Amino acid sequence: MKFKILLYILGKKLMKKAKTRADFKKKISEKNCTIQIKTADNKIGRYYTFSNGAVTSTGGIAPNPTAAMVWIDAATAFKVLASGDDTKGMQAFQDGSLKLEGDPETAFWFTEVAKQLK
Repeated sequence: MKFKILLYILGKKLMKKAKTRADFKKKISEKNCTIQIKTADNKIGRYYTFSNGAVTSTGGIAPNPTAAMVWIDAATAFKVLASGDDTKGMQAFQDGSLKLEGDPETAFWFTEVAKQLK
């Protein structure tokens, strides 16, 4: 449940910043894409669609995301994402707790976008 709430809050933050910060809107205008964050079993997920400088957030599993961050389970995802520690994210990637699917360039672009929310 915590992971689901974290993903929801991430969407709210993305949408708010897109409406209030011109520099952020410019950054997200670089791509039109859909980013999925989910668990490997597809039980928990949320996707974020970037289109012409606007962002929408939808619960569930996207039919054809541009890139996906797939976590081994919700507890691990929450622990790593809530920590805000980039090294923990890299560790999760290295140990297989986090996998990227789809376009890696877009996935890394999204991580840069998410860092701007701090």
